[in-house]
Amino acid sequence: MYIQKKLGKLLKYRHIASRVSLKNRKDRFLSILSMSALIFSLGILFLILGSIINNGYNALTATEILLPITIDKNSTTDNTKIRSSLIDSIHKSLETLFSDIIDTSDPSNKQAIYSIISETAHHNLADFVHKNPQAATFKMWFKASTMFNRMIKQKQIHNKIFSTIITKLQNENLIKQSFNDALFTKYNSMSPENSGIIGSLIGSTFSIIICLVLALPIGITSGICLNELIPKNKISYIIEVSITNLAAVPSIIFGILGLAIYINIFKIPRSSAFIAGMTLSLMMLPNLVIATKQALAAVPSSVKDAAFSLGASNMQVILHHSFPLALPGIMQGVILSIARILGESSPLIMIGMVAFIVDIPKNFLDPTTVLPVQIYMWASNPHIEFIQLAAIAIVALLLMLLVLNLVVTFIRKKFDHFIF
Repeated sequence: MYIQKKLGKLLKYRHIASRVSLKNRKDRFLSILSMSALIFSLGILFLILGSIINNGYNALTATEILLPITIDKNSTTDNTKIRSSLIDSIHKSLETLFSDIIDTSDPSNKQAIYSIISETAHHNLADFVHKNPQAATFKMWFKASTMFNRMIKQKQIHNKIFSTIITKLQNENLIKQSFNDALFTKYNSMSPENSGIIGSLIGSTFSIIICLVLALPIGITSGICLNELIPKNKISYIIEVSITNLAAVPSIIFGILGLAIYINIFKIPRSSAFIAGMTLSLMMLPNLVIATKQALAAVPSSVKDAAFSLGASNMQVILHHSFPLALPGIMQGVILSIARILGESSPLIMIGMVAFIVDIPKNFLDPTTVLPVQIYMWASNPHIEFIQLAAIAIVALLLMLLVLNLVVTFIRKKFDHFIF
């Protein structure tokens, strides 16, 4: 009898031990599975980022060539001849520089020599002459053309003339690689070496300003009204469900709505920051209403009860107690909404923001474009240099989104004692 009891206890303990061992194995399996999924996700993320950076890092540098320039003062005083005079000055400088190694009497050789300098080099020369009207003979760095820049970076030279040109420039220290500041100071251009994102950045900023001016008052007051003022009944439930569904509507639908209402009915100029902001405000409104409502709902009822017990009215409770406590949550919702609309392109393409704009917008009604659409246009271009510019613009957009998310994290930690 005693042996049977001991044997029963032993079997029971072994059964428990086997179950514990099985549970531990399951826990380890789930831990390994979760860690593998995390590593796989991070690997895909770094693979995409690495691919973008690998495609775009060449666009961060530009090839520059140093040329001695002699300006004819008589020709630069005639407005009708300034452009041709400056171009002739650059061409003469190139011919003089390479006349000892290349036969410049041959038209094909001349064309090859002229092609190493950017087609817009005379604009930079004109700016220098305007700032230094007394300068007659000087040396100046000019950006190389797209074709010559590609030769230098890829080191694939299949033409003897260009090989001779590069050798002379390198031997006399007349060529260098510099930071491509045009990428962040110039607007869009047909030539990659002179293209930049400043115009699209200003367009994005103008669009977001218009969007916030329109969406913030309506979205926040609507959220307050839904959570604090409207009675909870079937009508309010239908309104809340409708707003939630609006937040999930594809963004291109808002673009079609903006095209139909703002352009066709109200005749607002297309491709302007004003219509872009109005269209994006339609997308932002549902998110703002939901964020405001959730932030107000998170305020403890004890705060409201204490205010009511002291004789405060309903509006005083909302403005002096509920809204200040919900403000950090509302701010998080606003910043996340900005991060979302900052990366939108499909609704803006529908309202004409895809146009080729070479000027920086001066006001909200000027034609402009935004950074995501600029990326789309560059990525659609067959030239590899524009694809590289698109990759750098993508990195810039990701950095902007990262900053916005860091701001959200800072607000959450800074006002954590206000969030219940």
